[in-house]
Amino acid sequence: MKKATQIATAAVFALLLVGGMALHLLLPDQAASRAERRKLAQQPELTASSLLDGSYAGKLEDYLLDQFPLRDGFRTVKSVWTYYLLGQKDNNGVFLDNGTVSKLDSQLDQKQVELFVSRMNSLRSKLFPDSPVTVAIVPDKNYYLTNGENYPRLDYEALYEAVQTGMPWADHLDLRADLDWDLYYSTDSHWRQEKLQQVVEHLALRMDLELPALDTYEQTALPGFYGVYHGQAALPLPAETLYYLENDVTRSAVVTGPELKGEQPVYAPEKFEGMDGYDVFLHGAQAVLQIENPLAETDRELVIFRDSFGSSLAPLLLPAYKTITLVDIRYVASEYVGQFVDFHGQDVLILYSTNLINGAGVLR
Repeated sequence: MKKATQIATAAVFALLLVGGMALHLLLPDQAASRAERRKLAQQPELTASSLLDGSYAGKLEDYLLDQFPLRDGFRTVKSVWTYYLLGQKDNNGVFLDNGTVSKLDSQLDQKQVELFVSRMNSLRSKLFPDSPVTVAIVPDKNYYLTNGENYPRLDYEALYEAVQTGMPWADHLDLRADLDWDLYYSTDSHWRQEKLQQVVEHLALRMDLELPALDTYEQTALPGFYGVYHGQAALPLPAETLYYLENDVTRSAVVTGPELKGEQPVYAPEKFEGMDGYDVFLHGAQAVLQIENPLAETDRELVIFRDSFGSSLAPLLLPAYKTITLVDIRYVASEYVGQFVDFHGQDVLILYSTNLINGAGVLR
């Protein structure tokens, strides 16, 4: 009986090994993983130099891991085992709470926060020393999900205080009471555009803007949205519906930028099926964008220094401005911003999430 068991075990192992090799040879290599939001390693070229310096072995290992047959299925099995059978609270820092997925960012990096403050002070002194400036920090979803007991919690109070103390020249707008965990996507880090009524009202009050209520916009639904945390969690979670809001202003507006081909609309629904469905809002990651409002009844202009949260907020501020310019210094060095934007006393909004401020090293 023992010998038969050993033979059966060896046979199953050999079958899995040979079957895996066969599937790897038969199935085409994938260029990218939408679930993981990244390009996958491709079969490396074997050369004498890469073989001698050892780089070929490392590249081959990466390729075999990335192109492993049924890889996403095995990731799901591992995650289900971790969350539901072992009862662990997180899997590689990704956790599930109240039906929403998020990623832990619990250690305040004081040096990163200081770097953010320094970068903003430098931008202000060089580019817009006389402009009225509003700073609005977007709390990440963990602010509403973590309490320090079930999950470790970032010291948000220290972060907010450091930014306010370090930038005394700005009007600081606290958005924490205007949001809650269910106003963000369940499988993504971003807020939902159609849920930003209180945020818009708060900004309008402090920046002296006249803005329409969100229920006056027309909603367009794009079902089948999977956020960045969906792939990281690797759990069989349901898809969500992404909505974007339109009115006469957004439909007539024109978006231009050095990375775009000619004039573009505010929303890009064709990008919904791409690597990141959130790219529907203002065409995704862009260094500099300008939105022109031909229906504007004012000459006011706005410059937003922002991360990706600004992509869905900017269209809702457009009715109050003739022009909105968005600058993302993750993709353009700060010293070159003046070459793309003519600063002449416009309103300035500094809009960044707590995650980015706590990792400000990505700013250039």
